[in-house]
Amino acid sequence: MFSRDDSDRIAIRQTADRRLAEAIALIDEAARFGVRLRLVGGLAAYRYAVDRAFAARAFSDVDLVGSSREVGRSSEIFARLGYRENRHVAQATAGQQLQFVRGARPADHVDLFLDVMRMDHDVDARERLGIDPYAISPVDILLTKLQIGQIAAKDLHDVVALLKDVPLSDRDDNTSIAVPRLARACARDWGLCHDVAANLELVARELSRFSLPDGERQLVATRLVALGTAISGEEKPLRFRLRARVGTRLPWRREVEDREGSPVVVGAPKAGRRTILSCIGCDYSVEISTELIDLPAAPLACPRCGGVDLRLQPHEAEEPAAA
Repeated sequence: MFSRDDSDRIAIRQTADRRLAEAIALIDEAARFGVRLRLVGGLAAYRYAVDRAFAARAFSDVDLVGSSREVGRSSEIFARLGYRENRHVAQATAGQQLQFVRGARPADHVDLFLDVMRMDHDVDARERLGIDPYAISPVDILLTKLQIGQIAAKDLHDVVALLKDVPLSDRDDNTSIAVPRLARACARDWGLCHDVAANLELVARELSRFSLPDGERQLVATRLVALGTAISGEEKPLRFRLRARVGTRLPWRREVEDREGSPVVVGAPKAGRRTILSCIGCDYSVEISTELIDLPAAPLACPRCGGVDLRLQPHEAEEPAAA
């Protein structure tokens, strides 16, 4: 006879399978009209899981990524399937993310990233939608999970499920986790590297909490070490090393609730002053407040893209910081 816990696990597995089947049907429907949509997030990890009993959890919604060049047809497909667009999401993200809702339940919705998965850090998918017909690649899933600044238990679970079932390799495909891809992505962005490395260590510390046979737990632990070694061993460009000198004294990740273009208060060298800089690379506004922080003689970095090319906005003049 099944226990209550067994019944709960079976129900969770059945719900996860149903959610994945619905998402795959949606992706297949889009493909009929030449639109590429790919799963991201927890359902993408579940797609690659071999041990579905372990990987299953409650998936509250469906997260997808697609191409901005196909956004018109994407909206038509969702409308044809009975979804209505929540236009507030498009307005809040300047059209970089869309949300489609079906039925009366708010949780029954689809989030659609366009081109780039803009979370705590950016993961660019524009050239990577053809790796698998239904999901982003295993390494990209891992990257989207490990980049989270305040990682949740469900994301730790997805990381463990992925590392347990998908091998590491040098190949950038849908059968393995491409170690060089992860290492190169981290080498381009100090903030991303900082959070990925911290989360690899966190997963290793929390590994004993997961109900795994000793052999599988050791396999995950070995793969965590291999990923950390690859990231630390990847050659870092000058831009990375300059940003590393500033470290955590400046914001290094996006606050995902922030409105587009809202200034972020950070520290800067000249104590007691306040001004606004503009990032040449991404046009992000950075408000400088320096009452408490005295940085070394290193370039400031944009908290959004990590660029060090910041300039005083022409219409702004330095003002004494408010008391």
